[in-house]
Amino acid sequence: MKTLDIAKIEKEVKQMHLNAEGNPQRKKLLEHFWMHHIIPVVAYSREMADRYGADKDIVHLGALFHDMALIEDAEPHDEIGAQKTFDFLIINWAERETAEKVRDIVLKHRCKLYMPETLEEKIVATADALAHFFPDFHGSGASLVAREDHAQMRILDIEKLEREYADKVFFEAEKKIFQQVMRDFRESYYNN
Repeated sequence: MKTLDIAKIEKEVKQMHLNAEGNPQRKKLLEHFWMHHIIPVVAYSREMADRYGADKDIVHLGALFHDMALIEDAEPHDEIGAQKTFDFLIINWAERETAEKVRDIVLKHRCKLYMPETLEEKIVATADALAHFFPDFHGSGASLVAREDHAQMRILDIEKLEREYADKVFFEAEKKIFQQVMRDFRESYYNN
């Protein structure tokens, strides 16, 4: 039986972000992406897991790996990342059932081809959607790893963007938070 050591797994995933191959600018962006996107998604996912009674370890791992394929700039990052996550976990760290649950979170977090079904899947999708509008995500340059930048977002229809992300928020309390985050985002980036 494999021992699930979340602290060691997180340390290894952090090193994947901080020691990724590529040019110095990309490496710096991945460092910001780790600090200003992955860590907030993990923290908020764990907070929601406590609040809603979800499996904290599965949620933590799902949040930790949800954008794993972006380390290599691979798209579609949900599909590629799901397989990479499963392979990573099954080889060294986790039993099949755990690896499958985490893989499914990664696969469904974007709400594109597959919609989240389990509580844990919905939590990570919600935390990720909210984190895309936190000031540190855009202010640090981390958004560029996810191919988002404010110049481009200003061109987009903000109402369409808001609807798209609102559909990824699955809990009433977080819908209220999302409304406030969007108000702040509009004020910061559309009223300048």
